[in-house]
Amino acid sequence: MTITAENITLTQLDKLLGDEATPVVHRALWALLWESEVRVHDLLTLDVADVGVAEGRLRAGGDQFGERAGALLAELIGERTAGPVFAVGERALTWEEAVRAAGEREIAIHAFRTGGKAHRRTLRSGEE
Repeated sequence: MTITAENITLTQLDKLLGDEATPVVHRALWALLWESEVRVHDLLTLDVADVGVAEGRLRAGGDQFGERAGALLAELIGERTAGPVFAVGERALTWEEAVRAAGEREIAIHAFRTGGKAHRRTLRSGEE
């Protein structure tokens, strides 16, 4: 596995999030990384109670997220009221699994967060 992308674009993100062959647990993580300032490790430790999907906000730090992440999180969480947000069966998604899923697409896991930050900077500067 060769990781080539250290940063991704909105177009690349759209393609990745639209790929329904990719489990929703990964797509939701990628969307939240893109849309928030929260680090991978911190997201992987979130409990369902930490996420206000309707408000588009992480309750712990108050970080906001957009509609795309909200829709994927709603699909991922479903009717659950407790447990890890990024669940694989009865357990939380691991760092290694998150890194591997991104790496299989030749993307470094942190590229989602850095890509989102770069995109927000561009929007603020009016360069879109």
